[in-house]
This record gives sequence, structure tokens and C-alpha cells, in this order.
Amino acid sequence: MIIPTHSQCLDLIEQVRMPEHIKKHSFVVARIAVYLGRLLNHNTLRLNLELLEAGALLHDIAKAWTLSTGERHEDVGSRMLEDWGYAPLSSIVKEHVVLDVSALDGPITESLLVNYSDKRVKHDRVVSLKDRFCDLISRYARTKEHRAWLQEKSNLYMLLESKIFEHLTITPDDLSRLHLSQAEPYDNADPDIQAHRQVR
Repeated sequence: MIIPTHSQCLDLIEQVRMPEHIKKHSFVVARIAVYLGRLLNHNTLRLNLELLEAGALLHDIAKAWTLSTGERHEDVGSRMLEDWGYAPLSSIVKEHVVLDVSALDGPITESLLVNYSDKRVKHDRVVSLKDRFCDLISRYARTKEHRAWLQEKSNLYMLLESKIFEHLTITPDDLSRLHLSQAEPYDNADPDIQAHRQVR
């Protein structure tokens, strides 16, 4: 399984000339995803932290490009990663926007955790799911039907949040207090990721 290293992810971000605000958002999403992944792995899960970090860093790799083309950024980003030879990241990027209700019946995966982490970050700030969806509804809900659809999605994410935190000693509110919203690029990946790379 070929996964881009931390440095390679940062190089790809520069290569596509990712705007600063999307870059900062991605760094915070990666911090949350890796932090939660590490905690979940201490509670019997076996998430690949290297894959988790790369997926979070690159989940919006095509967002700036698609703002001008009108394409769905998750579809374009998924194809880009396939073309670059990083197939394991393709599904994470493709699945980070919409939550399929059937996924709630399965195990917590890297894809689900990136999706959840993305919904906890408004711009480059950690917020609650309620705050994030209130913002999404106010900005994007053009019709009563779309508003109802977003509210339904909000309810699904609350179920996902319960699934993630049911075996953890922290609460969802604790994420906002952990100083994870430091949007500057980080030079060294999480120590657990480094250990994972050394044993491969």
C-alpha cells in the first residue's frame, strides 16, 4: 500500500497551489483526525495513522480547482490521487463530504474519521457539529428541501460522533479545548505515525 509521507503530502499541497485558507483548514482537520485515531487505537481499534494523516491533509486537494470548474471536489481529488499512484487515499477523499447511513453500522475507518474531523473544523477553527451545520445551512441552504437535507445529515453526524466517542474518555466538547486549531504547518508528524513507519 503506497501512502504519501508527511513531507510528500505537503509537497502535493504546494504543487496544486492550495490557497492558504484551505491549507490551514486541512492542517487542523489532520490534527483532529490523528489525535482521535491515536486515542481509538489505544481502545483496540487498528487504524492506520499514516493513512489517516495523509487522507486528512489531502482531503481538499482539488477544492480550489473545482471552484472554477463547478465539479465536485471530492470526485476530482479522488481521481487526482489515483493518477498520482496513491490509490489508498482515493476513497478517503471521495467519501469525506457525504456520510452514508450504512457506514454507521460498520467499524470506524480512516475514511469515517477524516469525514467527521472535517465537519468539526469551520475554516481553521474547531467547532461543535451543531455550530458547523448551522453555518453550512445558513451559507448553502437555498431551499426548504435543501435545509431539511442538511439537518438530516447533521443528525447522522451526531450518531457518528456518538459511535466514535462511546469508548473514549474525552467528550466531543474536549476537542475545542485541546489547542488543535494551530493552523501553521507542522514539521514532524505524530510520534505514533513515525513509529508506524519504522515498523513497516
